[in-house]
Amino acid sequence: MKNITKALIGIGGLAAVWGGAGYTMVRTSYNYVFAKTSLPKYTTNRTFKEIEERYPGKYTRKPVQFPSGELMLQGYLYGERKERGLVVFSHGIFSGHETYIGGILNLVDRGYLVFGFDNTGCCESPGETSKGLQQGPRDLAAALDFVAADPELSALPRFLFGHSWGGYSVCAVLGMGRQADGVVAISGFSEPVDVTEEMGEGMVGPIARTMKPLIRLENRRRFGEDAGITAVDGINSTDTPVLIMHGAGDDYVRYNGAGIINQRERITNPNAEFLTLDYSAERNGHNNIFLSEEAKLYKDRLEERLEVPKKEYHVKESWELPEEVQAEYFRDVDKDISAGVNTELFDTVDAFYQKILAGK
Repeated sequence: MKNITKALIGIGGLAAVWGGAGYTMVRTSYNYVFAKTSLPKYTTNRTFKEIEERYPGKYTRKPVQFPSGELMLQGYLYGERKERGLVVFSHGIFSGHETYIGGILNLVDRGYLVFGFDNTGCCESPGETSKGLQQGPRDLAAALDFVAADPELSALPRFLFGHSWGGYSVCAVLGMGRQADGVVAISGFSEPVDVTEEMGEGMVGPIARTMKPLIRLENRRRFGEDAGITAVDGINSTDTPVLIMHGAGDDYVRYNGAGIINQRERITNPNAEFLTLDYSAERNGHNNIFLSEEAKLYKDRLEERLEVPKKEYHVKESWELPEEVQAEYFRDVDKDISAGVNTELFDTVDAFYQKILAGK
C-alpha cells in the first residue's frame, strides 16, 4: 500500500510539474505568436499608396476609427459606389486588411463599398499584442456596432467577408448578436483550441495534443465568457446565408482538420453552403487561392531565387533577410503580375451576394 501511495504521489508531482511548465510554455507562446503584427517592407503585394500612384484618381478611401474595448481601431471605407451594398472585411492572422487590397478593390470595382480594418495589435491599429484568436470576433463585433450607429452605412445591405482568422470571425460574430445579410468565410476554422492544437502539432509534434487543456485555460483567462465562441455555433444561431469555402490542399488550416468545412454535419443553418476550392494543384492552398494563375507562377519563381540568400543567411522567411538583400531581390518585381487577383474567386463571392440581394 505504501508503494502504491508513493507512486501516486510521484505521478501527481510529475503531473503538477508538467502542468506548471506546460502552462508557462503556453502563456509564453501566446505572447510570441500574437505579438504586434507589422507588414513586411518588401513584398510582392501592393500597398494602397502604390495603387494610388499606379492608378491616379481611380480609387478612394476614407479613414475611420472605432472603439474596441479600450482601444481605437483603424479602418478605411474603400470606394464611393455602394449600389451593391457594404462588405465588412475581416483579415487573417499575421497580416492586416491591406494585405488583401487586391481583393478589396476587386469588390469596389463591382460596386460595393468595402470597410476594411486592422484588428487589435495588427498593423495600423494599436495594441502591444492581438491577444488571441477570440479577439477577431470581438473586433469585428465592434466594427459592426460602428456600422449600425452610422445612418448611411446602416441603411446599406450588409455582407461579411473573412479569410482564415477572419473566416472564423465572420461566422463566430453571428453568435454574438450581430447581423448581416450574407457571409463568406474562406479557409476559416471553427474552434480556436482545435486550430491551435493543429498548428502546434505541425511545429512540435504530438506533444501539442497534451497542451489542449492548458490552451483552454489560457483562453479562459484572456477572454472569459468569449473563450468558447465558435464558428459553428455562430452559423447555427441564425438562418443568415453563409458560404463556406476552403482550399482542398490547405495545410495551414487543414481541410479535413480544423476547417469549418470539415464540420458540415454539425451545421444546421438551412442557408449554409459549402464549396471546395481547387483551381489547380498550385492554387488550392491557404493563401494562394487569392492569386491569379500568372501571379502564382511568378511568385514561385521569385521564391526559388530567394532560396539562395535564405540558405546563406540561415533564415526561413524572406523578411528575416538583411534589408539590403531584400531590396536587391525585390527591386525588379513586376507587381502588375505578382499582385494579380483570382477574379474567379471573386466572381463566386459576388454571385453569392447578388443571389441574396435578388431574394430580398
